Amino acid sequence: MNKNQSIFSKLDYTIIFIIFLFFCISLVALYYAPDGGKNFIIPQIRWYFFGLIVFVIFLLIDYDYLKQIHWILYGFCMLLLLGLSLKQFLNIPVPFVADPEDTMGALSWYAIPGIGSLQPSEFMKIFMTVSMSTIISKHNENDAIKTVHDDLILLGKLALVSGPPFFLVLAQPDLGTALVMFSIIFCIVLVSGVRWQIILAMVSTIVAGVILFFVSWFKFPSLIDLVLESHQKARFYGWLDPVKYSNEQGFQLIQSLHTIGPGEMLNFGLDKSAVNMSEGHTDFIFAVIAGSFGFIGASIVIGLYFILIYRMVHAAMTSHDPFGSYIITGFIGMFMFQVFENIGMTIQVMPITGITLPFLSYGGSSIITSMMAIGIILSIQSRKRTYMFD
Repeated sequence: MNKNQSIFSKLDYTIIFIIFLFFCISLVALYYAPDGGKNFIIPQIRWYFFGLIVFVIFLLIDYDYLKQIHWILYGFCMLLLLGLSLKQFLNIPVPFVADPEDTMGALSWYAIPGIGSLQPSEFMKIFMTVSMSTIISKHNENDAIKTVHDDLILLGKLALVSGPPFFLVLAQPDLGTALVMFSIIFCIVLVSGVRWQIILAMVSTIVAGVILFFVSWFKFPSLIDLVLESHQKARFYGWLDPVKYSNEQGFQLIQSLHTIGPGEMLNFGLDKSAVNMSEGHTDFIFAVIAGSFGFIGASIVIGLYFILIYRMVHAAMTSHDPFGSYIITGFIGMFMFQVFENIGMTIQVMPITGITLPFLSYGGSSIITSMMAIGIILSIQSRKRTYMFD
């Protein structure tokens, strides 16, 4: 009992209060969502309740215990992803796989009777982060000076862990979640102790790949067919020229901009009769918030995310356990990319991908995994080691 009291006395209640504010904002935004968002308020409360249970469980568990069970958690999620792939590519009957026609064409969900749809790739983001952090911490336990060979071995191990789930999710096809996974991988590698020369080479390769992609898009479009599915290409067409494709690929972006525009500096409520936007309760929840409460309301939401990320960075930097710092860094990459991509796609800064806005968008898997991540972060922060001569 004293141990639990010590944990709760060290909690970062700023983070907890921000999550509570996100819960309230999410319910209000769902109320104003033009695509029947009111119908999702009760289910969202239910998902937050399940998320709260998961949060408490991972908060009370000593995060060091994750080192012992990380392969079990990782392996379980891999089996779920492989089950989706067996159904997708070999048409082998797999229990509870959701019909792609009900999930925007992606084979990414399991339909659990009495619970709802669950997306294993969301949970894999968490457990992949823990597994990668475990590998790095064990690799760096030896204080001996690491050679280039050692760095390459570490990168090889990380590739073996992160590669399979990344490509399985990419093949579903779920480009948005795959990009989130990539951001987690990149952030963890940044703090893994690998030589900056190797990281610089990786960054240069990524930049060159992005440049090559856009050159191929305009000059050699046939090459893009080898990389993107037709619906993914359509999203790029709608992003680059939404007016030209306003009735097709650019419809969602045009409606998002039309929803945000009337919000002006400050607004109270959304004129639903003037808005015809799909996915307003999920991927485009930020457009609903901006349209309902204007620039000030949207800025408050962005400010809350900024404070949340800042507190995560503080927790990572003040943790004396590298294993905990690696985990938090991975979660920082996850949340930062999701927030930037989701908000960016609603205002045409980024192409549209199926990424939810953490804690605000409707969705059970998203809410539960986000709460799980916060639970692990606070478990690390509340069990921070202190040293006499620190």
